[in-house]
Amino acid sequence: MASAHIRINGTGTRHNQELRRFVDNLRSVRNDAQRLKDVFDQAALGGDWPALALLLDVTETEAETIYNLLGSVKGELEASFISQMLGRLG
Repeated sequence: MASAHIRINGTGTRHNQELRRFVDNLRSVRNDAQRLKDVFDQAALGGDWPALALLLDVTETEAETIYNLLGSVKGELEASFISQMLGRLG
């Protein structure tokens, strides 16, 4: 069976370099989102918005909103096309 991996080395044309940078940045953003979500999950354990608010230096309402937004964004970053792109071009 042929490999599904597409090698983008970032040393070819300008567009090759831009694509490599995009894929690397996308992977970094996805990793950052996971790391933040892990920390926020521990801080807000059981809906402890005051603890998360203290960690983020925001109000409790803002902390809950940030937590929910990050969870939604993280979900989008785990979507199949993003995972497929990172898997095949990563």
